[in-house]
Amino acid sequence: MSIHLLIESMQKLLKLHKSLLELSLKKTGILEKEDIQALTQLLKEEQAHILAIEKIEAERMRAASDRNLSDLLEEMPEPHKGMLEGISKDLWDVILKIQEQNDLNTSLISQSLKFISFSMSIVEPPQDDYNYGPNETGGQGKSLFSSKA
Repeated sequence: MSIHLLIESMQKLLKLHKSLLELSLKKTGILEKEDIQALTQLLKEEQAHILAIEKIEAERMRAASDRNLSDLLEEMPEPHKGMLEGISKDLWDVILKIQEQNDLNTSLISQSLKFISFSMSIVEPPQDDYNYGPNETGGQGKSLFSSKA
């Protein structure tokens, strides 16, 4: 296990997550403005961040020898232990903020979809039910096709 590589990868993860939080905050404004083009561009940026986070996380796992952070902290010498605990706490806080912001964005999207659905129901004429209804006769009555033809 390389302590320096582990700390470096954790710092990179923290930086990427902070940037992802900024994108989530920006997304809220874009959703409020209903700017589809800006949203599309932002989603591409988010996807690039997620791929980078996955890559750095794989590096962190290799540096940690596939062990979790709690186990590593127990074995780590004090100066590195405190630094890693601080980075871990900051990362956890940023992840929680991202989750809260994503919940808000999900709510905004849901409200927009409900509004669109409501608007469409007002604009569209009601559809007549051509297949079933009170004027249908079960077997007796006029047929659409003449059997004499």
